[in-house]
Amino acid sequence: MSKPKSEFGQKDKIVCFRISQEMYDMISYEAGKCGISFSDYCRRALLNQPIKKLPIIIHDEREILQELRNINKLGNNLNQIARHLNQGGETTQPVLEEIKREITKLDLSIDDFNRAVEKEYGCN
Repeated sequence: MSKPKSEFGQKDKIVCFRISQEMYDMISYEAGKCGISFSDYCRRALLNQPIKKLPIIIHDEREILQELRNINKLGNNLNQIARHLNQGGETTQPVLEEIKREITKLDLSIDDFNRAVEKEYGCN
């Protein structure tokens, strides 16, 4: 099935102009929020055509929120360990074992989170 042609005909001309990196980043960001290409965003803006942003999906799935809380707690634990070590705390065997335990828990929580998201949204 072929694409419908735009009301302005085939796009066979190339227009080049310079913009700053800041402007480029801003336009790229806005185009991404709309789910369209950089070029399409610029064309629509130049022609004063409506540019609709994609809806923000806020979900309150309990399983996903619980996994996010778990990941946050584990991150806090790792930050406390890092703070202890950065303040001159000793790197003892129990501290190393605690780091390994927290990283293992974090990996498992991330896997659980990914499964919950895949179950809810059907994506990887």
